[in-house]
Amino acid sequence: MFRQRVLITVLLLVSLLVPTVASAQGLPDFVTEIDTEDVMSHVRALSVAIGARPMGSESEVLAGDYIAAAFADWGYEVEFQPFETTPPADGSEPAATSNVIATKPGGDQMLVVGAHMDSVTSATGAGDNASGVAAMLAAAEALKDLPLDYTVVFVAFAAEEGGSPSGADTFVESLGDQIDNVVAMINLDSVGVGTTLNAYAGAVITWPEEEDAAPTIEGGETWVRDTALDLAAGMDLPFGTSPDDTWGGYTGDWSDHYPFVLAGVPILYFEAWQWDGAEDPWWGQETADGDVMHTEMDYYKSVVPEKVEMTAELLAATVATIASGQAGPAA
Repeated sequence: MFRQRVLITVLLLVSLLVPTVASAQGLPDFVTEIDTEDVMSHVRALSVAIGARPMGSESEVLAGDYIAAAFADWGYEVEFQPFETTPPADGSEPAATSNVIATKPGGDQMLVVGAHMDSVTSATGAGDNASGVAAMLAAAEALKDLPLDYTVVFVAFAAEEGGSPSGADTFVESLGDQIDNVVAMINLDSVGVGTTLNAYAGAVITWPEEEDAAPTIEGGETWVRDTALDLAAGMDLPFGTSPDDTWGGYTGDWSDHYPFVLAGVPILYFEAWQWDGAEDPWWGQETADGDVMHTEMDYYKSVVPEKVEMTAELLAATVATIASGQAGPAA
């Protein structure tokens, strides 16, 4: 009995001395560095001061200018990537728009982080996707002075909401052979409203002709998702993934990650969503009361600040881990 008590005491002491995943890898304490108010200031700027940001609109231009100015203030190399796209509405004329690209130079290998800045017009696009852009910006600020081995490219994508081509399509095409240097892509879309924070891997999706039939999921590499989930556990951040009986830790083809999936790039997709108890197990739902995105409820007060902050913290840790060479398919 005495030996058992001694063993328990030793184990408790060891657990206190062993560093978390984040500190063991020599990372900054991003949970301390990233502040809720700073993160939410970006959500307010995009969804309140600017408002709805349909592709090709003046408000989307203002959003791009705001994002570019923030990156420039933090010392990033910033450029605009103009392109023409056709909005999804029938009879729409082509619209001129632009991605915003901010680069932290490193080695030849590249890590891409993206979030779309455009929105639909039902409300002000606070959750979809000012929250994702805000998490990206907060992580970028926290990483600005951290030496990294890989080049990190942050992209505020235009024309995600049904544009043809989308900003992600345009960016991937512009890379040409450089796509082979992209070790991973991290996508942030609607991280501020849903019930549960999630991290997914990418898969090639084939939808059947039958309306209610399950899609075919050709799963890709999972190391980026698994790196994030391991870090989340070490940082005590509550992230899960999609259910085993449907997506199985993967996600579908409906956001800016998908052009990278089709190009063979491993991806990580951050989203806040509810899977348990949803009427449609393949779609899930955003909250217990249903979806907020693309409705009149997608405004600033619907966003949960802690969700955006935690996403920014995990994003910063994941970028730092991968771009310092501490995680990869063979790490």
